[in-house]
Amino acid sequence: MRQNQRTCRSCGDEFAVNERQMERLLASPAFAPELRVSEAEYESRLAVCESCPKFHGGTTCMLCGCLVPVIAHLKSKNCPYPGGSRWAAWGEA
Repeated sequence: MRQNQRTCRSCGDEFAVNERQMERLLASPAFAPELRVSEAEYESRLAVCESCPKFHGGTTCMLCGCLVPVIAHLKSKNCPYPGGSRWAAWGEA
Protein backbone atom coordinates (compact mmCIF):
# COMPACT_ATOMS: atom_id res chain seq x y z
CA MET A 1 0.00 0.00 0.00
CA ARG A 2 1.33 3.43 -0.85
CA GLN A 3 2.06 5.73 2.08
CA ASN A 4 -0.47 8.39 1.04
CA GLN A 5 -3.25 5.86 0.45
CA ARG A 6 -5.90 5.96 3.16
CA THR A 7 -7.49 2.86 4.69
CA CYS A 8 -11.02 4.26 4.37
CA ARG A 9 -12.86 7.30 3.04
CA SER A 10 -13.72 8.58 6.51
CA CYS A 11 -10.06 8.77 7.46
CA GLY A 12 -9.59 11.97 5.46
CA ASP A 13 -10.07 15.36 7.07
CA GLU A 14 -12.91 16.14 4.68
CA PHE A 15 -14.93 13.28 6.19
CA ALA A 16 -14.03 13.77 9.86
CA VAL A 17 -16.97 13.98 12.25
CA ASN A 18 -16.82 16.97 14.55
CA GLU A 19 -18.06 17.36 18.14
CA ARG A 20 -21.21 19.19 17.06
CA GLN A 21 -22.21 16.39 14.72
CA MET A 22 -21.63 13.80 17.45
CA GLU A 23 -23.72 15.83 19.90
CA ARG A 24 -26.57 15.92 17.35
CA LEU A 25 -26.39 12.15 16.96
CA LEU A 26 -26.47 11.65 20.73
CA ALA A 27 -29.50 13.94 21.05
CA SER A 28 -31.56 11.75 18.73
CA PRO A 29 -34.20 9.32 20.10
CA ALA A 30 -31.93 6.38 19.19
CA PHE A 31 -29.74 7.45 22.13
CA ALA A 32 -32.47 7.94 24.75
CA PRO A 33 -31.21 7.62 28.36
CA GLU A 34 -32.82 4.21 28.86
CA LEU A 35 -30.84 2.85 25.88
CA ARG A 36 -27.47 4.05 27.22
CA VAL A 37 -24.93 2.40 29.49
CA SER A 38 -23.89 4.18 32.68
CA GLU A 39 -21.31 6.96 32.42
CA ALA A 40 -18.75 4.74 34.19
CA GLU A 41 -19.30 1.91 31.71
CA TYR A 42 -19.11 4.36 28.80
CA GLU A 43 -15.76 5.69 30.06
CA SER A 44 -14.51 2.12 30.49
CA ARG A 45 -15.51 1.27 26.92
CA LEU A 46 -13.71 4.33 25.60
CA ALA A 47 -10.55 3.47 27.53
CA VAL A 48 -10.57 -0.06 26.09
CA CYS A 49 -11.06 1.27 22.57
CA GLU A 50 -8.30 3.85 22.95
CA SER A 51 -5.86 1.02 23.72
CA CYS A 52 -7.02 -1.08 20.75
CA PRO A 53 -4.85 -1.36 17.63
CA LYS A 54 -7.99 -1.07 15.50
CA PHE A 55 -8.96 2.35 16.93
CA HIS A 56 -8.17 5.06 14.40
CA GLY A 57 -8.15 8.83 14.48
CA GLY A 58 -9.67 9.14 17.93
CA THR A 59 -13.14 8.25 16.65
CA THR A 60 -13.30 5.22 14.36
CA CYS A 61 -13.27 1.46 14.87
CA MET A 62 -11.50 0.03 11.84
CA LEU A 63 -13.26 -3.32 12.34
CA CYS A 64 -16.84 -2.11 11.98
CA GLY A 65 -16.45 1.52 10.91
CA CYS A 66 -18.50 2.85 13.82
CA LEU A 67 -17.92 6.14 15.59
CA VAL A 68 -16.75 4.81 18.93
CA PRO A 69 -17.57 7.93 21.02
CA VAL A 70 -21.17 7.57 19.83
CA ILE A 71 -21.75 3.81 19.70
CA ALA A 72 -20.03 3.13 23.04
CA HIS A 73 -23.04 4.78 24.70
CA LEU A 74 -25.49 2.07 23.62
CA LYS A 75 -26.37 -0.97 25.73
CA SER A 76 -27.23 -2.90 22.56
CA LYS A 77 -23.75 -2.52 21.02
CA ASN A 78 -20.68 -4.58 21.60
CA CYS A 79 -17.04 -4.56 20.54
CA PRO A 80 -16.53 -6.43 17.23
CA TYR A 81 -12.97 -7.51 18.02
CA PRO A 82 -12.23 -10.95 16.50
CA GLY A 83 -12.25 -13.68 19.11
CA GLY A 84 -14.55 -11.78 21.45
CA SER A 85 -15.50 -8.36 22.69
CA ARG A 86 -12.69 -6.36 24.25
CA TRP A 87 -15.37 -4.57 26.26
CA ALA A 88 -16.43 -7.85 27.88
CA ALA A 89 -12.81 -8.78 28.54
CA TRP A 90 -12.47 -5.66 30.68
CA GLY A 91 -15.35 -6.45 33.03
CA GLU A 92 -18.45 -5.32 31.18
CA ALA A 93 -21.49 -7.39 32.02
